[in-house]
Amino acid sequence: MGDRPRRRRHLSRRTKRVLLVGLTPLMMDVLSGPLSDYADVSAVPFPGDAFEEAADDFGADLVLIDVTYLDEGLVRPMMLNRFDECRPVLAFISERGAVWYDDLRTKVSGRLEDADADRLMALIGRPRLTLVK
Repeated sequence: MGDRPRRRRHLSRRTKRVLLVGLTPLMMDVLSGPLSDYADVSAVPFPGDAFEEAADDFGADLVLIDVTYLDEGLVRPMMLNRFDECRPVLAFISERGAVWYDDLRTKVSGRLEDADADRLMALIGRPRLTLVK
């Protein structure tokens, strides 16, 4: 069936969703293809109506926000507030390197020194357990 190699898929029973927000062309080239091997990926510019619609309707498990040309000190609190109800993992990335993430469901924050698709998807790959009384 042609010479095109098959892409490996790491999709669970419920396909994970990743929203890429305001990625620079370089970051889009580096991350969008590899992330699409694992998840349903959608990209939107920021700010704008497309971002607002995606934030409301896409149901992202991971929101990857490019802060290369933005003030992270302003954008991060705004995003934490914007996504508080749906509680995805927010990851703030820039072309300078490391990623800061906030898991709004578990209230865990941290830093990733190397941000490749495997490490980013690992942020949402673990099971979410609920205490039953």
